[in-house]
Amino acid sequence: MNRILATLAFVLVAGLASAQETYSISVGGTTANRNSIVGQLDLGRTQNNTDVCTRASLPASCTQAQACVALQVTGGASCTAADAISAHARIYANTLAGRESFVANELIRLRAPDFLAEQTVRDQAAVTAWCAISQANRDSFCTLIGLAAGCGACR
Repeated sequence: MNRILATLAFVLVAGLASAQETYSISVGGTTANRNSIVGQLDLGRTQNNTDVCTRASLPASCTQAQACVALQVTGGASCTAADAISAHARIYANTLAGRESFVANELIRLRAPDFLAEQTVRDQAAVTAWCAISQANRDSFCTLIGLAAGCGACR
């Protein structure tokens, strides 16, 4: 019986640990280059924290709990990181985990829609360029790649 309880406890603890987010950022190049990049990222982290505190009408060194209370984030002083992130009220700690979380949440997550929007613009430009060539040339290309003439409808 003890063996079953111990196994069950191990499985539950392992399940909780696997649910945690992990981040890994590898910055190559020279030591000076790495230090410069890390310094720039830390500047961004500090600016983000100051912006959150300013928006909450708090001193620039405010805590996550203070920001959540002032900005009325779900959970108040006990708000979770996810609650603070969704309310754009996250204060990132000056730790490896804090810096990695800043990169993942503020740089990557927020910029992803910009990347999609840029790709949409590029795709539209490609369609416009395709439709600008003559129908005969489009038909010729279509048959060249094994499709029927008239592939790729244009208005």
